[in-house]
Amino acid sequence: MHSKNLTKDTELKNIAIALISQYGDDADAVATLRAAEYAAALNTDEWIKWESIILLINKINKNPDLNG
Repeated sequence: MHSKNLTKDTELKNIAIALISQYGDDADAVATLRAAEYAAALNTDEWIKWESIILLINKINKNPDLNG
């Protein structure tokens, strides 16, 4: 079970890094729009996933040395 959570955490971090690489300072806005799409569609699992990605983007942007 722990391995599954670690894999999921790595996946979310990779998505966050990819968004930052592609969109720079707009990465959190892009992720927020994605989260809003899933929230509007009542897709709770994906909405929570994208909210987590937003938090990771903000964390990485505040502490770039955590980038990897």
